[in-house]
Amino acid sequence: MSKPRIIAGTAKGQFLDTPTKGTRPSPARLREALFSMLEFEQRGTFLDLFSGSGAIGLEASSRGWHSTCVDLSSGAVKVLKANNKKLKLDAKIIKADALKFIKTEQKYDIVFAAPPYPLDLVSIFQQILESNIASPEGFYIFQYPTKLAIPLATKPYKTKKYGFNSLSFYRK
Repeated sequence: MSKPRIIAGTAKGQFLDTPTKGTRPSPARLREALFSMLEFEQRGTFLDLFSGSGAIGLEASSRGWHSTCVDLSSGAVKVLKANNKKLKLDAKIIKADALKFIKTEQKYDIVFAAPPYPLDLVSIFQQILESNIASPEGFYIFQYPTKLAIPLATKPYKTKKYGFNSLSFYRK
């Protein structure tokens, strides 16, 4: 797999190092589509849960969002911090269990989650939706394998498919 690169913003064209195992960076086509949909949103706070390589959270930071990247893996957090420094970004990098982190009082305008696929995605996404971590005008974006059905209590207002991956958008 080739190294992911930042698509736009202050770090445009720069490559990200990735942890040696356990991550699958979001494909460039999916990231481009995601940020095209967010283009007209006022830049605010962006939370990337299960950050892994940081391809989403660091892309958000490069594009002017106040980004927070959360991952439990020490290896992922080490690489995230190194990428953040190398790309001269100011994303906040936090080593924490995402499902515990969402219980914080902090609110975010965009809450993005792409958990590792062997996990119970329906349960994880439902917990995130119920956490109220999004600001009153905020929304949630979940990435998951297109082949999976994600039957949540709340219906998405938009779902887009990008090859093997889908993005579903939920309003607060």
